Amino acid sequence: MKKSIFSFAILAVGLLMASCGNKSANNAAGGESENTEVAENLPELKANYEVKTFTAGAPEGWNTMGEPNTEDNGLMLFKGDISNVTKNPCVIIDVEQSEEGKSFDDGIKEVEASGTKAIPDLTIDGKTYKGFEIMEGETKGYILCREEGGKIISVTLANCQSTDPEVLAIMKSMKLKQNRTINR
Repeated sequence: MKKSIFSFAILAVGLLMASCGNKSANNAAGGESENTEVAENLPELKANYEVKTFTAGAPEGWNTMGEPNTEDNGLMLFKGDISNVTKNPCVIIDVEQSEEGKSFDDGIKEVEASGTKAIPDLTIDGKTYKGFEIMEGETKGYILCREEGGKIISVTLANCQSTDPEVLAIMKSMKLKQNRTINR
């Protein structure tokens, strides 16, 4: 069961990491796009986690897959019991170094050209995520990504929506650590 969530995450992250680069994307498609600003009334965070490149919190009832440590560039959070991890809401945050010589805008255009369905942009505290719907078997998910300081931040959602207040609270809590090098 862990394997299917991880394969879903690898597919999602791989899709965007392979095509994203190092420039800010305000509107990768070149035209106007719908943009959703996050509300301020979000659930209180009950746990805080630290990994190599960022910190993030989670509301009550959310757990981590494995023990987060300061050598990891990613964090997998899921709601509920591990025995239902493939059915429960899951948020996977990953931070990677931008691919040298490739712009973030170009990467987004490649993903759009592949036929991957775009979803409305999501803005949290002035930081805009580009979003896409993804499928792994019968599981529909979403991946949201943005560039900051030469790093690509991707958030993969499985069994939940980007409008879920608990998911928004997790995403809002995420803070990049300054001057952290990422090993590929």
